[in-house]
Formats: sequence, C-alpha cells, structure tokens
Amino acid sequence: MTEYQLIEGKPRIFSISSNEELLSEIKEYVEDYDYEHIGSASDKDEIFKKLDELSANLIFLDADIEGIDLIQLTDDLELFNIPLIVIVGELFNETIDNLLMNNPYGYLLQPLDKEELQREMAVAIKKHEQNLLTVKEAESRINEKSLELLIEKSDSSLLLILSISLIIIAVLSRNATWLQWVILIPAAAMLFNSIFSMKKQAGVKPLETLPFVSIFIPAHNEEFTIEQTVRSVCGLDYHVDGAPQYELIVVNDGSTDSTGKILAGLKKDYPQLKIVTRHPPRSGKGKGFVLNDALTLSRGDIIGVFDADTQVKPDFLQIIIPYLDEDIDGVQSRVKMFNKNENFLARMQHVEFTTFGNTLIAKDNLKFTGFLGGNGQFVKKQAIIECGKWDGFAVTEDLNLAIKIILNGGKIRYCGDCAIYQEAITSWRPFFRQRTRWAIGNFETLFVYLPQIIRSKLSLLKKFNVIEHISFYSFNLLIFFGFVITLLNAISWFFFQNVTLIRMEAPIIVGILSAIAFFPGIILSLLRDKLGPVEFIKDMVKYYIYCFHLIPLFFLTMYTMMTRKERKWDKTVHKGGKDS
Repeated sequence: MTEYQLIEGKPRIFSISSNEELLSEIKEYVEDYDYEHIGSASDKDEIFKKLDELSANLIFLDADIEGIDLIQLTDDLELFNIPLIVIVGELFNETIDNLLMNNPYGYLLQPLDKEELQREMAVAIKKHEQNLLTVKEAESRINEKSLELLIEKSDSSLLLILSISLIIIAVLSRNATWLQWVILIPAAAMLFNSIFSMKKQAGVKPLETLPFVSIFIPAHNEEFTIEQTVRSVCGLDYHVDGAPQYELIVVNDGSTDSTGKILAGLKKDYPQLKIVTRHPPRSGKGKGFVLNDALTLSRGDIIGVFDADTQVKPDFLQIIIPYLDEDIDGVQSRVKMFNKNENFLARMQHVEFTTFGNTLIAKDNLKFTGFLGGNGQFVKKQAIIECGKWDGFAVTEDLNLAIKIILNGGKIRYCGDCAIYQEAITSWRPFFRQRTRWAIGNFETLFVYLPQIIRSKLSLLKKFNVIEHISFYSFNLLIFFGFVITLLNAISWFFFQNVTLIRMEAPIIVGILSAIAFFPGIILSLLRDKLGPVEFIKDMVKYYIYCFHLIPLFFLTMYTMMTRKERKWDKTVHKGGKDS
C-alpha cells in the first residue's frame, strides 16, 4: 500500500463516484485550478488498486455512491493517509452524519460551487501537508531524544564504572596520588573563582525607556504559595505613565488542588495577571512545554521566569532589566531562601546558593558567560526563539536554554545586586529528589552538548568555562572521596602514630591546593552574612558536612539515568514554609 508523499509538482486528485456528470464537473473544476485529476473509481477493489498505483494527494468521495458501505470504506481509506472531502447530495442520514463527524477535511453540498470546491480542495491539501510535517518533525524529535537517552545511559554507565574502578584501585594499592591530580583542575577553578568574586561587578547604564516584560510562572498544585507569589510579583514597581510595564502569565498546568480557584480570585485585583490553564493529556509533560505555551501568548520583548514560591522586592525589575543591554541576551538574578533559619537543611541551602552566586559573580567579572537558573532568569524573547525555545524534554530546561544561547553566540550575565527569595526544602527525601533532577539535567547537558561545545567557535577559555560549569557533578564523587581519604589519614596519624592508610604523594603545592580550595568560597559566602565568630565556625563545619551528600547523590543520579525509560520532569513541592 502506498504512503502519502509530500507534493512535488501539481497536486493529484482522485474521485470516488459512479455519477459521470458529477465526475465530469469535479474534473473540470480541478483542472481549472491547475491541479491534476488523475482518475476515478466506484468499485471498492478498483478504488484500492488505483490508489495504490496513482499516489493521490486528495480524494473526493460521493456520499450517494451505491453498493458500498461508506463507514467501512472511509475506515479502509485511512490506511492510505490521504485527505478526504465528502460530497453530499440533498438528503442527510445517520450514516452521512457519522461520516462527516469523523472527517476533519470537510464536505461539499451539491450542486457544487466551483469556487467553494477549489477553496476547500486547496485548504484540505495544505492542512494535510502541515499535519504531515508536524508529525515528521515530532517523529524526528522523538528519535533524537531517544538517541540522546541512549547516549546518556551509556555515558552514565562508563562514568560510574570508571569512578568506582579508580576508587577500588586507590584502596587496594593504598595510593591515591592520581586523585590529587584529577581534582587539581576543579580545585584551581574554585580558588580562582573565589578570588575574582571579591571584585565588584561592572555597573550598568540606566534605561531611557522601560521595555515591556512578560513574567512566566508555571504552577502545578501550588495552593500553599501561589497567592503570596502573585501578590508579590504584581507589586513590582515597574510602570510607564502609571500602568504596569509588565504582564504576569501564570500557567496552571493541570492542578488538581485549589490553585485554579485561587488564581481566579486574584484576577480581579491585578489587570496585569493572565491565567492559562492546561488540561490532561497536554498538562504535566514538563516545564519546558509550559514555558513555550506562555511564550506564544506573551507580549514582552523580555521574558522572565519565576517559580511558584517566589518573593521579590518592588524594585527588582528596575535593577535587573538594565543588564539586558544590546550585547546581552540573558541575565540571572541572585537566589536567596526566605526560610533559611528554619532548620539545618534550609540554612545550608542558603549558604550553597550564596556560594554559587559568588561563582557567577567571578565569571561575570572575568567576562565569561553566566548561566540561567530556573528561578529569576530573564532572557530576550528573540534569543529564546532563535535557539529553538525551551526543550520540553530536558529535565533542567534552564541550563539547556543557557547552553543553546551560548552556542548561538549569545551572552548571559549575572546580577548580584538584586535577589529573588524562594522556599528552601526542609526535609531530606524531597531534597534528594530535587537534587537528583538537577544532577541529571547537568549530566544530560554534558553528555549531549559536549561535542558541540568543543567544536564551537568559542575561545578556549570560554569553552573551559562552560565545560567546567556543566561537569560540576562529574567531579563531586572524586572530590569528596579525596576528603574522606584526608580525614581517614588524619585519624590514623592521630591514633596510630604517623600511619598513613592511603598515600597521596603529589607535590605539596598540589596537595595543599586540592585540600583547601573548597574553603575560600565558603568563607566568603559566610562573611556576607556578617556572623559572629562562633556562628561562623559552626556554619563552616556544618556546610563541610552537608556537602558529603554529594557522594550518595552521585550514585543515585547514575542509577536513575541508567534505569529510566524516559526523561521525566519532577517538580519541587512547595509548602509555603511548611515541611516538604
């Protein structure tokens, strides 16, 4: 059986009818429109034989044809994947009603109108061509993502095997000198970033006119935080002639709680608020798809993305938007935790995000490109469109978008002068669920985009900057394995008088750098909080202990990547300051 081909040359039209007068009329109107009428048939076997031979692009079906079960015929014709226009006589019956109800390409009434037939014919062919192209694009995209998933599984397996093998060799040989050399590069990068993060960032020029901004908030079951977030964002002081120079688009992505009801109640208070509701089966497929839907409806030249637990100060947009000058495509704001003092885990996330912010300040001072986070990112709409929008299949769509912008020649800055406030997770299970998703997203980006980054036109230093950023999780196991060895050796020396369990014999400068590079960044982060000496030391020790979660996280991430059957986005649950 032939398969529908995209049209080359004149469209080919086939008719199913035994009415010679009708066939003659159809042929005349078709050829007058400079299409080709390639034949007709009225017997079922002959119909299928000719369709196999002639490769039609459109079928006209006479609903008054006798001796054929129309419903069965149209079901059989679906195998050819050819658009069908039904021609109906004066009388309608139940069979014709059912036929028309299930046919997406319309119908014509007799007597035929020449212009109407030609218009319906052209529209049906064009519509079918677009449907085919959409299907082919979707199939290509699915095949591409399937290949990426296969690459990720194989690379994850190799990385896990390599890491475990190196650790076993170090333990059995009681020598981990190689480890000092391996972690020298990330250690040097950490120390380098700490030094340059102390420099004040370059200022930005005030804007003469305020560009219109569209802010997106994806929301799925956010009843505990969405009202507070909407009220905070709608309180931004960013106006022209007294009217908000921004819109807030909240996408209610298939919520089953009271999120929709809360949003509906807020709409009357805030004219800048737009609510988009996605229903199953479209909803729940991933944050990237949600953001792309909002992008289609947005008015702004600049797009911002907030999480559903975000809090901002009124001057936030006035501070961050000027960073997007002519040469800059994106900017990421600082992220802080509004419940940082709730417990140990919340406090450590606060220190962690401060440290990460300092790293991005260093990259900004060094004129390296920054990166986008999921919360508090602002990007020019044109830059998003030019790099193919958000990848709905990506687990961390923010990092994926940042890498595509960078590879497309764009630049991203970091704004340390303002912050968004979000809810820190306060219990370990959802924390590991979130961090596993983040780590998977980093590994996805590393495995898929590393060849493109290496082949890109970026300078060698900028390539290193990008690779160092997205390979962060790759080194975590080895870095903290090194810390474990150092601690064990220190305990052994103390209790067994100069007995070394596992030797580390690199030159002393390499050993010192590998051992201490972790701490300057943490010290600078804690200094920003202006703590007393005792609290300062406590937080530094706590954070050092906290970071050992990266060891089980590495194994959990590798296991998940090797065993998952599809990429699945797993949102963080927000409880409005309550225990997650």
